[in-house]
Amino acid sequence: MNSSHRGVVCLIVSVALLFLLTACGGGQQQAQQPAPAPTTEQPVQPPAEQPAAPPEETLLVERGQQLAKSIGCTACHSTDGTTLVGPTWQGLFGHEVEVTLSDGTETKLVADEEYIRESILKSGAKIVKGFQNVMPSYEGQLSDEDLQALVEYIKSLKGEHSHE
Repeated sequence: MNSSHRGVVCLIVSVALLFLLTACGGGQQQAQQPAPAPTTEQPVQPPAEQPAAPPEETLLVERGQQLAKSIGCTACHSTDGTTLVGPTWQGLFGHEVEVTLSDGTETKLVADEEYIRESILKSGAKIVKGFQNVMPSYEGQLSDEDLQALVEYIKSLKGEHSHE
């Protein structure tokens, strides 16, 4: 081989070696790590915060509201102060009411839990003055939980109580 061919061959070999060293990360450069293969796994996310559960009292009030609608209470008892066939439930709890007892005696009492329960279970026991007893008795028809839910709902109805 003559010297010009040897020069060309050396040049080609040098370029090839230089290319290989550069491509393989040779020389003074650090070898690069191959890029990680794409994955279908999602990074671990912290669990989403669950909204706080409503307190038990709120659940009872909501249940009582639904129950009042489903058994027909709201056909006769308003929750906004309007007088219907029966006295309004707005502001009833803790309010003094005039009632007529089953023996005809008139008296005043505070509408507490006991009074509300009795009025639901034995509707004729104490009739609010100015109203007739057309309400059915729910004795034996409601569970203790249903009764408590209705009481809590009535207790939650704040506002001015009036039945005139």
